[in-house]
Amino acid sequence: MSNIPYIGEILSLSSAVLWAFSVILFKKTGDHLSPLAVNPFKNMVGLTLIFITCLVAAIPLVPTAGIGGFPGYTAREYWILIISGVVGIGLADMVFLKSLNVLGAGISAIVDCMYSAFVIFFAFVMLDESLTLLQFLGGALIVSAVLFASFRLKNLPTSRRRFLYGIVLGVSAMAMMAIGIVMVKPILNKVADNLGQQIWIAGFRLLPGAVVSLAIFAVVQRRRDLLAPFREPKIWPALLTASVLGTYIALIMWLSGMALTKVSIAGILNQTSTIFIFLFAGFFLKEPITGRRIVSLILATAGVYLVFIGRGI
Repeated sequence: MSNIPYIGEILSLSSAVLWAFSVILFKKTGDHLSPLAVNPFKNMVGLTLIFITCLVAAIPLVPTAGIGGFPGYTAREYWILIISGVVGIGLADMVFLKSLNVLGAGISAIVDCMYSAFVIFFAFVMLDESLTLLQFLGGALIVSAVLFASFRLKNLPTSRRRFLYGIVLGVSAMAMMAIGIVMVKPILNKVADNLGQQIWIAGFRLLPGAVVSLAIFAVVQRRRDLLAPFREPKIWPALLTASVLGTYIALIMWLSGMALTKVSIAGILNQTSTIFIFLFAGFFLKEPITGRRIVSLILATAGVYLVFIGRGI
């Protein structure tokens, strides 16, 4: 697969488009379902589909060095994958879905640009990658875009206090997602030429994420009924489609793209989901496309470009 020209870039961009469409569908289900219910559901759907894929493709469920092309993982690498799944999927996705419900897809698209800045920051802290002046400038532009989008807005979907609460949630979710992917990048480098192993890693990360999200759901379910909305037939098409696209296909493409090209290139292509979410939100959800939002999107996109061009792409 690595012999296909630009396959890493193609997968990264495709992942962005599918994730953006999934975000729109998750926003539609968020009008009826709590993120505490959506998160474990989508995780279980993704985990089930990856399990079936492993069976059909004869990918070993228990990796043993030399079997199925697995390089063999150390105990430390297993723990990294587990922690990455808990933080980057079990917690981050739940917080993101809550933020999405509060902010709407259009503003969430702008906040999502913080992901790029966090990826570079944590790569600097955890992987000893250097930071340049352009990257600092890019990060400043992204933060400025988020702040600009957060103040003096009209037609807010909620109170200003709750809106700012949604901003904090969104930024926190991006930080957790960034930590999750930066942690596993050295492991992904070991399996860059093996799609089967990349699928296995996606499933192994998803497992602890699903367990944590189910545990949180079980605790809250005792106090209030989170299952009642699932009885409404109208939610199922959007919920199932978003879960399959976002937690199965886009997730595998995201990891494979990260493994098959430079993290900087994959990151900037992943971040194009911001533009697609913004456009889809206006087209499918009829969210207002105001001048302030457009300026914020331009600032954020320019910041993302500087963040990654500063790495010498």
